[in-house]
Amino acid sequence: MPGAAWRPVINRTPSGRTEQRGLVLHVQDGRNSPYGWFNDEDSEASSDFWVSTSGRIEQYVDTGSDRAWAQGAGNRAYASVETEGYPDEPLTDAQIEGVAQIYAWGARLWGWPLQVIDSTTGRGLTFHGAGGAAWGGHPDCPGEIRKAQRGAIIARAAELLGKPTPAQPSPPASSYPSWPGRYISLRSPFMRGDDVRQWQQRMRDRGWRIDVDGVFGPQSAGVAHAFQAEKGLDPDSILGPATWAAAWTAPLT
Repeated sequence: MPGAAWRPVINRTPSGRTEQRGLVLHVQDGRNSPYGWFNDEDSEASSDFWVSTSGRIEQYVDTGSDRAWAQGAGNRAYASVETEGYPDEPLTDAQIEGVAQIYAWGARLWGWPLQVIDSTTGRGLTFHGAGGAAWGGHPDCPGEIRKAQRGAIIARAAELLGKPTPAQPSPPASSYPSWPGRYISLRSPFMRGDDVRQWQQRMRDRGWRIDVDGVFGPQSAGVAHAFQAEKGLDPDSILGPATWAAAWTAPLT
């Protein structure tokens, strides 16, 4: 891939790629380049790509023909990208850019569609945990925060390709939790509860750094303010019906 540092490894299956369905997002659960690990036959592991927190891209396998050893049964049909860091950390902007560069490259060569999927048979940008035991049994890879950033990756890949940003599907209306019927803010006596915890978890799913403790304190108010500004709402740091609805009706990015 142009722009990637080419570092071929011994852990690969020559001519083992049978399809080009898309890309699987992984988390390294560590720091620094995994090249040495992937080039050690005892590790029995490798991936097509790795993207550092600074945006450096390393490629280890000829994605057009050979098969990496990243995701069990998913290796034949999907390319793989490891991302530096840990599951409880969001991808950096530079990492989103790097993964988007990889995805745009694959879209040009093999027609990877500009869409997020939670599938082991569809075409698009999926994630390691989707494959269950058949893909190595890693349900927490790459973590909820990074999973939720796949929409941002696809949106940037679309920009790189000069195409309109594709709409990402929202969850069905039946899955939206109902509005709790009370305003929650630092100025309210109702500063804690299960509904606060539910909203905090949704914000974490979106990639915001927030504690899921059920307490609407200064951290939650700050996240609410930033989220409201992002969505064009009144940035009053109050968790009201519009802010609550936007947390679920706006696509995850």
